[in-house]
Amino acid sequence: MGAPDRQGLLARGRLLFDQDIDAYHGGEGISKTGLDRIARSPAHYFALTLDPHRPPEKDRAGQLEGQLGHCAILEPAEFDKRYIVGPDVNRNTKAWKEFLESAGDRIAIKPDQYEAAMRQAESVRRLPDIAEALATGNPEVSAYWTDPRTGVLCRCRPDWVHPVGDEAVILLDVKTYSDASLEEFARQCARKAYHKQAAYYSDGYAAASGKRVLAFIFVAVETDWPHAASATMLDGQAIEQGRIEYRRNLETYAQCLKTGHWPGYSAGIETVSLPRWAITDVEAY
Repeated sequence: MGAPDRQGLLARGRLLFDQDIDAYHGGEGISKTGLDRIARSPAHYFALTLDPHRPPEKDRAGQLEGQLGHCAILEPAEFDKRYIVGPDVNRNTKAWKEFLESAGDRIAIKPDQYEAAMRQAESVRRLPDIAEALATGNPEVSAYWTDPRTGVLCRCRPDWVHPVGDEAVILLDVKTYSDASLEEFARQCARKAYHKQAAYYSDGYAAASGKRVLAFIFVAVETDWPHAASATMLDGQAIEQGRIEYRRNLETYAQCLKTGHWPGYSAGIETVSLPRWAITDVEAY
């Protein structure tokens, strides 16, 4: 499916249940990733998103493994259609290269990658509330809406949308990383602005669908054995902080679109202080 019709999206919110992931990432509208780039600086957003001379984005470490986990958890019936498991040999060997020639359009993966994805899915589905939510719903739903304050087109793509009756939904987002404990999740949340994602997705999906978002649940599953999983919701204070941050980013984005000016870091010489934890208590000496 191609990019969504801009005029139609500006007139009303819209959901796309079968949009290709590349079409989503390459389409119009500001995403949470875009907001994070704006938060770093508008110049970074322009360089990474709009500059016609920008280089292709590099694959991140662990990106394929994350995609495998997402597919096994959210779309298990699609796994064998997208991926094919090869022999347990080095990728530089003749046996692996011969296998690649027979793989067709499917992405070749190693047996250990397959096993990790399957164990991640099993671990997540041992969480009873999450298993119930995953039993009914849709994966990777693209949502588009127009922000009423700024008039800019916005978008988000929840990993899973679980319907609750006809008027409400619960949104799930799967995260894969080394430590799924609640303490580490709180640190990751602050570091990667997950609270901004929860607020932006909740408000945006409600605007696009006309349905109430009852909850935004993060499902964290570990990348290494035993692939432990946890489910987490942010409290009201965290959601409100995320809402403040995404609103600030949206206002900046709208202003940059209006003026065509995408400022970067300060061009002058600034003075900074050490963080408080790095300051020695001089009274102790």
